[in-house]
Amino acid sequence: MNRQKIFFVLFASILAWTAANGKTAAQEPEILICTQCAVENVTANKYCINCGDPLAEELSRWQSERQARERQLKRFISDRVDPPRLFTVPAARVLGSMDVRVMGGGAFGVATDRSFLGTVGIGLGDIAEVEFSTVGMVTNISRGSTVFPTSAFKLMLIPENRYHIPTLAIAFRNSANWQDVQSDRKVLEAQRDLVADGIRNIGYGTRFTTMHGVTTLRLWSLSIHLGLSLTDVRVRDLTVESDYYGVYEAPEEKQKNLVGGFFGFDIEQNPQTKLMFEIQTVSNFQYNVESREIDVSEAWLAIGGVRFFFNRWLSTDVGVWYQSTFKGIADLQIKLGLNLFLPGGSLGDKVWKMSNKSDIPNS
Repeated sequence: MNRQKIFFVLFASILAWTAANGKTAAQEPEILICTQCAVENVTANKYCINCGDPLAEELSRWQSERQARERQLKRFISDRVDPPRLFTVPAARVLGSMDVRVMGGGAFGVATDRSFLGTVGIGLGDIAEVEFSTVGMVTNISRGSTVFPTSAFKLMLIPENRYHIPTLAIAFRNSANWQDVQSDRKVLEAQRDLVADGIRNIGYGTRFTTMHGVTTLRLWSLSIHLGLSLTDVRVRDLTVESDYYGVYEAPEEKQKNLVGGFFGFDIEQNPQTKLMFEIQTVSNFQYNVESREIDVSEAWLAIGGVRFFFNRWLSTDVGVWYQSTFKGIADLQIKLGLNLFLPGGSLGDKVWKMSNKSDIPNS
């Protein structure tokens, strides 16, 4: 809960700062300052209210400055940096070389308590990117508070183009090491079969590696993302404590391969907003009372919502999260995230071009 409060405070602060700056720009006074006497006049005045001097030159200059500001604002908003993914589904695009993306957020609801999730990614040579992140897991023994630190690498095989040829990429993601998973007492008490078996604690270690193949097809304002995934899941060191059967231990390692897929799309609504939807399969960890093992199967989750761009380097993702393990719509969660873009490579290229341009001698 402390991490969630910190995230909400940070999110509210950024919103307030952005709104304040936007309000300041929008409410810039539309006045003309007389060149002769420096008295302020409204733009509707043709002559200065103090000295009577014509304001035609001042009005022309004000109109030119306003048009320049509008062009700059339009370019600032529309020339934005779009994260190479939807909410969680990857796109076939990659970050620009040496550009950095920082993302933070989580899913918040009444029924479950999810931890804060974060991502840091960096583009490599305009054809690849590396990412370090934390991801949650779906299980029937805890409330999703267990997160995996992971690393990922994405390579773009067919780059973006203007001929509507689908972009193609391949990605690999794996957990950094074995992750210890411990049960939540309240969650165990909600499982009838676990209560009937007198189980009071479950613990095990797990890790995984996933390979993605993803293609993105852009059709004007619509982008479609489609992919397949192969996940290698390992489970070991299972320990179960029961009031009836004592302590049961199974230290051997077990492995299972899961084949899944995902689909998503985004639609440009305006220069600041896009609609997004995604559906995908995820690994589902369930303790089986009869076999006394951790069964790894597939569940599906769907997220629909919007991505709003405050400016070209800051955006937020807000959507509704539902998955097949939920019992009903009362378990719906709100997924909230912030995307911060740091133009390391783009800014460096711009500075380099400007420096080279300044070196050209005047003719």
